[in-house]
Amino acid sequence: MFNAKKPSLDELPSSAQLIRSTAIAAASAGAILVTVVLPAEYNIDPTGIGGVLGLSEMGEIKTQLAEEAEADRLMELEAEEQSSLMNDIFGLFVGAAHAQEAEVWRENHLHSGTR
Repeated sequence: MFNAKKPSLDELPSSAQLIRSTAIAAASAGAILVTVVLPAEYNIDPTGIGGVLGLSEMGEIKTQLAEEAEADRLMELEAEEQSSLMNDIFGLFVGAAHAQEAEVWRENHLHSGTR
């Protein structure tokens, strides 16, 4: 755990070096975002490099799949609503039929004197 020796102050990076390294990292991340991530994930290609590398096609496919998934979700939601309405209507008829059967059973048993 204590095998590494402590660096001296001369070996540590200066504030200017840290700021420069941070700026380089931020610029690199921005470049990767614009040239790779946006074309591949969202089909947004402001530089045109995504089209050259074939990443825009991948983004196009992902966009189409997302649209199809949303359309499927809406269709399932609509089908559930229709199914719920059908269940409500069916429940009314079945409930009324059970109520009639119970009434007939009650009348038969009460009038015959058996319980």
